Parts: sequence; structure tokens; C-alpha cells
Amino acid sequence: MDDKLWKNVSIGLGVICALLIGVAGALLVVGHKGGSAAATPTPRSSGVASVPTGPTESLPPSGGPSPTVSAPTPKPGAVSPATVEFNNLALDAEKDPLMTKRTFTYTSDGGGAFSVATTKISRYGYVRLCYTDNDGKKSTSKCAINGAGKMASLSKTATATTHTWTVTIVGYKASKPTVSIKFTWPTSSPSIKLSDGRFQGTSGTSTAASDALGGITAAFRPRGIGTLSVDAVWTLATTDASMTLLDTTSSPAVTIDQRQYQSVGSITPKFEAKVDPTKKYQVQLVRTGADSSDRPDLTVQISFP
Repeated sequence: MDDKLWKNVSIGLGVICALLIGVAGALLVVGHKGGSAAATPTPRSSGVASVPTGPTESLPPSGGPSPTVSAPTPKPGAVSPATVEFNNLALDAEKDPLMTKRTFTYTSDGGGAFSVATTKISRYGYVRLCYTDNDGKKSTSKCAINGAGKMASLSKTATATTHTWTVTIVGYKASKPTVSIKFTWPTSSPSIKLSDGRFQGTSGTSTAASDALGGITAAFRPRGIGTLSVDAVWTLATTDASMTLLDTTSSPAVTIDQRQYQSVGSITPKFEAKVDPTKKYQVQLVRTGADSSDRPDLTVQISFP
């Protein structure tokens, strides 16, 4: 190979090497830029604060309290009224030497209207209805007697402190009627106790008069979801009894629960059932054992939400 040809070949190889070196450099630059694109870029400031994301249920509603923080305790005085009505209740006459007054005790713990009234009374029946209000400092009392065509009723505005109410009802003079009596009072935890009721039995033909001596029937509507509880105890002797809870929201009433007790002197354990404010309820406690002429004394306490 002569010098001229070798010179041309050398020049050509040099050009090719330069081209290869340029291409390799370009590929290195492109590869470097591609690796940088895969990395997390530095965010640009938008002027808006970042909001963390997460499950929506972990965040409280707008304007609402945190789910992990208890709601504040309501201030005294902001208490809604509770209402319960005892139906078909037989009374003794004042002139009866063995008379006992039907006595109801309960507590109000907020300001509002207190009232007690007979809502139904047997024909020619008269009653003496009284209350005593004890606010821890003093006691005040008041009584009412029904007139012809007029029910006996009492009312008062309770202050936002704790009041213990004692209501008594008895047949006026020689009258021994059957009545229904309704109670309304401001309270955060409704609970009412009946003392000196009758639990004589209802065997044989059932009539309004016999049923009125055989136990109690109480109607109520809860203010919230919760548990109804009924405690009951009676004196003299053990007997059989039946406890029934009815849904009376519509007619006919629907039996929710019914329990039978045999040869007992009390409801043990106490009767309990879940209730809610969309329904009306009725509790019936009936003596199903043999009748007694000894005037057995019944004490019942009813509590509901």
C-alpha cells in the first residue's frame, strides 16, 4: 500500500472514530436525563397549604367535635319532659279503715313543667290527689279533688335544681274508684316508683275492676334509644306473675316480650328490654296465681330512657 492510499485510509478511520465518540456521548446525556425524570421532582410552590389525605371517617364532620372527644355535659336546666300514665288503677276509699294511698315518688333534675292529672275515672268516682315537692330546702304541698265532669289535676313549674316529688291518690271519702293517672316532669333519667299498689289476682272472669286489683298497666314513650327496666316486689306470700311489654304504636298492639314467673315474691332478675323513641309502649304486670283477699301490697319501679 503506497503512502497516499494509507494517508486516505487513516483520515477515514479518524472521521469514523470521531463520529462514534460523538454518538456515545449523546447517548450518555440522554440516559442521564431519563434517569432524572424517574426521580421525584421537587414540588413547585403553589401558595396553597398541603392537606393530608386519609380515610374520611377519621375526620370529624365540618364544625363537629372530634370522634375521640366526649360531648360536653349539658348544663342543668336543659332537661326534656318525661311522661308516663298508669291505667286502670283501683283505689281505696279514705273511710276504709284498711286504706292505703297509692303513692308515687320520682325526681326532677331540671327546670320545667311538672304536672299530674287523672285522665279517666270510673262513674261516680271521686279522688283526692296531692303532691309534695321537696327541693332539699323546704317542702310544699297541694291537693285537688275532682268535681262532676272535671278531672283532678295539679301542676307547677320546677326550678333547675333537684326536686323529689311524692304524689298520693285515694278515693275521696267513701268513693273507691278506678282511675288512670298521668305524670309529666323534667328529668334526664325518668324513673318512677309506685308504692302500696294492689296485687290481689285476676282469676275468674276478667273485668276492669278485677284487673285493676291484679297488678299495674303503665304506658310511656321513651325520649331516646335505651333500656326499659321494671323492678317489682310484693308482700304476704309468693305467687305466679306475668310481665308483658307491648308495642302500642298502632292497633292492634304487638307483644314484644312476655315472661312468666312462678312461686316468687318479686321480679328477679328485673325485667329489661330495648326501646326506642319512634314507638309507644305499655308494661303490664299481672298476678296469675290464686286470688288473695289479704290486700297484698305491690311496689313497682319503672325506668326508661
